[in-house]
Amino acid sequence: MERNIDLSILRKLPELKTQAVLAIRPLAPLSMVSELPGSFYKTLKYPSKKMLCGLFENMLGWHFDNSLRLEIFKDMVKVRKKQKIELKKEQFIQGSTYLPLLMDYFDISGNISLKEFKSIFNYSDLWNRGYRRSDSNKHMNGCRNIDASLVAERYNLFTKWKDLSSKEAESKKDEWFKNNIGKIPCFYTSPTPREYIYLDAIMEIPITMDRMLAEQLLPIIKISNNCYLGNSEGWVNVEFKKEEI
Repeated sequence: MERNIDLSILRKLPELKTQAVLAIRPLAPLSMVSELPGSFYKTLKYPSKKMLCGLFENMLGWHFDNSLRLEIFKDMVKVRKKQKIELKKEQFIQGSTYLPLLMDYFDISGNISLKEFKSIFNYSDLWNRGYRRSDSNKHMNGCRNIDASLVAERYNLFTKWKDLSSKEAESKKDEWFKNNIGKIPCFYTSPTPREYIYLDAIMEIPITMDRMLAEQLLPIIKISNNCYLGNSEGWVNVEFKKEEI
């Protein structure tokens, strides 16, 4: 169902007066990684506030790239300044580059509990992590495929440039790569160990939220449970089990 994206909530001061219990039932194993990892993506047992922010924004259809998010956030900073409130990007991007927009509009107000519990266990699996090197031909070393029109040209030119000095050869390869970047996959993948948690239960999370945010989310929850948590593989059903205003 198509709907207009309404960002007017971001121009008002948050008023956390609506009490609710957010009930989340995982439909697939979850991987909820809170910190920028090294060689291993370790999951949390329960979602962080920032992850819930991502869940809410996804439900509202706020699928903005980083540059657009930053522009929206800059506008929020100007509005808050007039309201005598200081906002800093550094407050919100800890743990990942994702810049949430709704962090001030709700709080986790109590302990998370499990209902209808049946089982829980953790396991590790290999996950394809996306990488990008838009400035270097080395990006192609990780790509499984490139446009068919480039295969012979790449082989012939790269073979020819072997007789050049290493620095000159790399410079020519990089220039060729940048000129043909539209015919090369934007990302290459690398298998990375990632931890998942399988939970056959319902997580009940007490939250206090802004009334306007609650009013925007409630109709969506009744229409669709097509949500994810942690990453794009973590499908969940979401419900507000009760609401006291």
